[in-house]
Amino acid sequence: MRRAEFGAEVRDWLRPRHLGLLRDRGPITLQLFRAAAEGRLVWRGFDSFAMLRSPGDRPGRGGRFAVLRAVDHSWHLALVVGSFLMFLGGALILVALRDVLDHAVLYLVAVLLELALLLVVVTDQVTGLVRMCVRGLRSLGRPGLAPHEAAAQRWPYERWTLAVCHHPAATGGSELLDEVWQRLVALAGPDPALACPRAAVSTSGMRTLVGDWAHGVDMGVDDPAVRLRFTGRKPQVAQRMTETGAFFFLYLAAVAALLAGVAPMVAQAERAGCADTCAERPATYGTALEWLAYRLLWQNPQEPRPETFEATSFGFGASVLGLVGIFVGVAAMLQYTRHLRKQGADVDALVEESGRRGKVLLLVATPVEQAVVLDRVRQRTGRAAERLFGGYPVHKLGVLGATELVLARTGPGVTSPVSAAYGVPELVREQRPDYVISLGICYGLREEFQAECDVIVAQRLRVINVRVGEGADGDIEIRERGDSVTAGPNLVARFMMAEPPAGFRIHMGELLSWDVLVDNSRLREALRMRYQDALGGEMEGAGVYAAAVRKQTEWIVVKGISDWGHGKRDDVQEKAAGNAAAVVLDLVGARAFARRDSDAEPA
Repeated sequence: MRRAEFGAEVRDWLRPRHLGLLRDRGPITLQLFRAAAEGRLVWRGFDSFAMLRSPGDRPGRGGRFAVLRAVDHSWHLALVVGSFLMFLGGALILVALRDVLDHAVLYLVAVLLELALLLVVVTDQVTGLVRMCVRGLRSLGRPGLAPHEAAAQRWPYERWTLAVCHHPAATGGSELLDEVWQRLVALAGPDPALACPRAAVSTSGMRTLVGDWAHGVDMGVDDPAVRLRFTGRKPQVAQRMTETGAFFFLYLAAVAALLAGVAPMVAQAERAGCADTCAERPATYGTALEWLAYRLLWQNPQEPRPETFEATSFGFGASVLGLVGIFVGVAAMLQYTRHLRKQGADVDALVEESGRRGKVLLLVATPVEQAVVLDRVRQRTGRAAERLFGGYPVHKLGVLGATELVLARTGPGVTSPVSAAYGVPELVREQRPDYVISLGICYGLREEFQAECDVIVAQRLRVINVRVGEGADGDIEIRERGDSVTAGPNLVARFMMAEPPAGFRIHMGELLSWDVLVDNSRLREALRMRYQDALGGEMEGAGVYAAAVRKQTEWIVVKGISDWGHGKRDDVQEKAAGNAAAVVLDLVGARAFARRDSDAEPA
């Protein structure tokens, strides 16, 4: 994994440096061993594995492997304590060798060991303080965290998290993610939420796949720092965290600058008052700054000790600054805690909105239909669609009217391997939509009250499937074998409320679906006479209906009239498909498909 495209980023995510020079968490092998022992590791090989992390990285059931968890979480402290123990061990060895080696050599080695220990500890602490101050000062000039950045800080501590996902191969990633979800359900229950940080995924291909797989919350950016996968119910928050207010670092910097500016005045006052006996008084810049630092912490050192009133007054002022700093620190912590809570509320609002958000799968069958839908959605959302290739290829259109829109293109008809009959089951399984809407173009059968580019909403769908046999008199007998079905009741009710824009009308009724391209006036007339209730016909609805019903997902067909079953013209198809898309998108924008609290979860 270290040699992967983003291996270094994954390492820094798993083993950050927050406190100093040393890393906060244990080696990756130790974390993987812990995960395997607690059942959180999905292992398919050295080049295909994933690790889950519980909220707050709490230990598994029974609290076993507590020592491993303590070492992993306190790796920084473990190394410092280990260094001290090594120093003690070296000292004991030197004591044992006191009769063998020269005392000067023993003393030199002991001093070197002590200096090495001090160097490690001091370097680590100084590095930590410098990083803390730099991080605090940088935060002063930065805007507030974006929702996805705030979520990247909170969710890994509040929710189950995909801590590592490594799979460099071009295929097999979906199977790994399926195993991850199955393991998560086994560990967390039937309705889990999984945070998927971008930094936890080691390759660009897998990041794309995880982004397609975990798209439960729209963060408003194309590549958020974290994504969330959940079943649609609002995930429960496990715990919260607090940090220090940023303006506290500004106060520290101001105090440091003030003391640095006052130190020369203290030294000058002491030099003027001590004459030739200034050895134990803060008469130099260094000793004056040292004494002010002591007074800042309410300490009164033996040396250096001032004698003048001016220096003593400056020392009293430093002590006051130290006392005020305590109150500033408390106020900063309270204020930044409120700030974090507000950011958390913003993130939770996104999650709650996603829990109420519906999801609609739009299906088209031709390049013209696909181009028209993409263009109409882009005009409404202002964002280009995102192509997703994890599983069945789709366009993620974004969110409109509290509804997530996904567009997929299947082949025409119902018999080809890429037709709706074969593609919709896979799409429903992967996308888990609330509704499936097939839209595009059709032919009309009732030109006496229809016009080109009017829209037909299939309240009922009649599937043409006939049996041709021999009648009693020897003539050819044709019998109907196809289904006549009603579209999803919730969808029918919503489309009854549709209001067409100026220029065309909406007709609700029966639509024929036949896996035959009708482009013949005699055939069209025969259909018109045989199915006198039919408003028009198309080719994909039968496959959509059959597949969606088996997945217990509501469906409907919405098509624009592009011809009359003969004399087809390409110049009308774009407008007809655009009108059908406009009807659907107007309802979407009116929140017709937003999920209510009482709605059932999608199948």
